[in-house]
Amino acid sequence: MGETSKRLASAAVLLVLYLFMIFYADFYYLQTYLILILAGIVGIKEFYNLSDRGEDGRPFRGTGTFFMFLIVSFYYFRFIGAQSKFDPPLFFLLNIKYFIPPFDPVPVAFLLLLIVTFTLQITKRPLDGAIFSVSSTFLGVFYIAVPLGHLILLLGMGQGIYYVVLVSVVTFITDAGAYFGGRWFGRHPAGLAISPKKTWEGYGTGIVTAIAAVFIFNTIWESSTGTSAAVRGLEVFLISAILSLVSVIGDLLESAMKRDAKIKDSGSLIPGHGGILDLADALLITIPVLYYYLQIKGNLGFQV
Repeated sequence: MGETSKRLASAAVLLVLYLFMIFYADFYYLQTYLILILAGIVGIKEFYNLSDRGEDGRPFRGTGTFFMFLIVSFYYFRFIGAQSKFDPPLFFLLNIKYFIPPFDPVPVAFLLLLIVTFTLQITKRPLDGAIFSVSSTFLGVFYIAVPLGHLILLLGMGQGIYYVVLVSVVTFITDAGAYFGGRWFGRHPAGLAISPKKTWEGYGTGIVTAIAAVFIFNTIWESSTGTSAAVRGLEVFLISAILSLVSVIGDLLESAMKRDAKIKDSGSLIPGHGGILDLADALLITIPVLYYYLQIKGNLGFQV
């Protein structure tokens, strides 16, 4: 099987799993939470493999993985707490109130992460590589847990499923369009040392195909659900362009980390793609960007 065939086959399998995770929420997206935790464990392992420098500094893997789990769980409990307002029996059955402090626990968790990693560094390891060890541990948790948590927050919005599918469509079509556009039409290199084979034609094709894909997605969404798409008209061009550009940045960010680590792929879990980070690198950036775009839009008085 060729490389392109492997990519397409893997993408088809993952698409089925992804749709199951989003659409079949029998018990408050519990299966989504569990899948995200598993993806987070694999993703943070890949990140720490990229950032391990041995004696020159290496992340605290167990600590980072635990705090990733903790922070994603906080986001999930926040989602459950919001949903349980409309389901009092669930609220009391799960004692959700004990998991929702009167403050945002996520910043507190990051503060504790810093304290714990600093303490481990000064008590368990030599001073050489201290800054790298602590910062890579912290960055790994932030890079993985925050986007996964914001995916849960997106699902908790009024048209959450629509927005999650929207950001996924734009992100993956941008990547696919850039890949095939570069292969078929690429003539002018983008001149990026991080990814020297990328071309302007590829990037342009990615953005154009993403915009077209959103219009197609809206048509399918409205015909299959009987509800209007939340993003319509000129806003399709705006949000598609923003997310496409951000997805390119997310892809280049992971490429920079891989080049720094001198490896081709972050892992080998997914045939034709590499690791979890190779597949979802752009989503880790586009998901929070879409969430805060919608927050700003709502605060300006527009319907979200």
